[in-house]
Amino acid sequence: MRKIISVLFCLLLFVSVDILQAQQSTTLIVRARAKGAKFIGSSMGGAMVVVREKETGKILASGLTEGGTGDTDLLMKKPHSMGMKLSTDGTAKFETTLQLKEPVLAEVEVKGPMAQQQSSVISSTEIWLIPGKNINGDGLIIQVPGFVVDILGPHAHKFVQMKGASTSVPIRASVVMMCGCPTSEGGLWDSSQYEIKALIQKNGDTVDTVPLKYTGEMSTYEGMFKPELPGAYEIMVYAYDPNNGNTGLDKTTVVVTD
Repeated sequence: MRKIISVLFCLLLFVSVDILQAQQSTTLIVRARAKGAKFIGSSMGGAMVVVREKETGKILASGLTEGGTGDTDLLMKKPHSMGMKLSTDGTAKFETTLQLKEPVLAEVEVKGPMAQQQSSVISSTEIWLIPGKNINGDGLIIQVPGFVVDILGPHAHKFVQMKGASTSVPIRASVVMMCGCPTSEGGLWDSSQYEIKALIQKNGDTVDTVPLKYTGEMSTYEGMFKPELPGAYEIMVYAYDPNNGNTGLDKTTVVVTD
C-alpha cells in the first residue's frame, strides 16, 4: 500500500511540476498616449484595451486604463533620451498577468477616450508575448491620434427662424487633447497653431466655412453662421494641427425655418 501511495505521490508531483513548467506568468502593461500630449486616464473615462491572440482572435485580456495623465514636465517639456522612463507612479495603465505555455503573437488594441465617444478612435499594434518575460515599467505605449471636439452649440436638431440678413446661428465648441489636456492661445497646447473651423453643409454640399476663434475661456471656441436660405444644415466642427497632422471632428444639425 505504501508503495502505491509513493508511486501516486511521485506521479502527482511530476504532473504538477510539468504544469508549472508549461504555464508561466507573464505581466503586460499597456498605456494609451494621446498624440502630442499625455496619457489617457480615468479623467477621460480611460482607454479600453483588448489583447487578442493574433492567430485565433481569442481575447486574452481586456480592461480600461486607469490613473492620471502623467507628469507634464517629464512628458512635454524635458528632452527624451533612449530608454528614458516616461511614466511615473499613478500614470494611467492597464495591467494584466497572463498564463502562457508558449510564445503568442498578440494584437493589442486601445480605444479611447471612452468618456468622449464622438471623438473615440482605435489604435492597435502587434507584439510577441514570451512566457515569463514581463512587459512592465512603461510597458507597451500605444499612440492615440486626434483631438476631442465637442460642439456645445447649437444643440442637435435646433430650430432657428429665418429673419432675413440678420439670421445668425452661433457656433460654440470645446477642443481638448485626447487625454483631456486643455488648449488655449499661447498655452502649452497652443491653439493659435491649430486650424479650428466649422464646415456648413446643405444637401451634401459645403455652403460655408466659419473660422472659430478662442473665447478666452479655456478650450472654448466660437464663430457665427449666417444662413441665406431656410433648410436643414449639418455643422461639422474640426480641429487640425498642421505641425503633426492631428485632427478631430464633431457634428450637429440645425434647421432654419421660414
